Amino acid sequence: MDRIKHTIFPHAVGLIFIVLGWYICILNVGLARFQPNVLFTRWTLMGLIIIIVGAYIPDVWGWIRNRKK
Repeated sequence: MDRIKHTIFPHAVGLIFIVLGWYICILNVGLARFQPNVLFTRWTLMGLIIIIVGAYIPDVWGWIRNRKK
């Protein structure tokens, strides 16, 4: 049970980060759709960075946990 808890929690946090980054990207592009060249802005770049961080959180979390043992 402990192993499942240590596996599900980091993946849930990573999934939350991925959804948050996706939401920031989509929300920014949707709100600024009448402006020219809105695909690459500061907000979309920040959303993509949050998505990448969310994708790697479970691996980094496991690496830190195994390093402490």
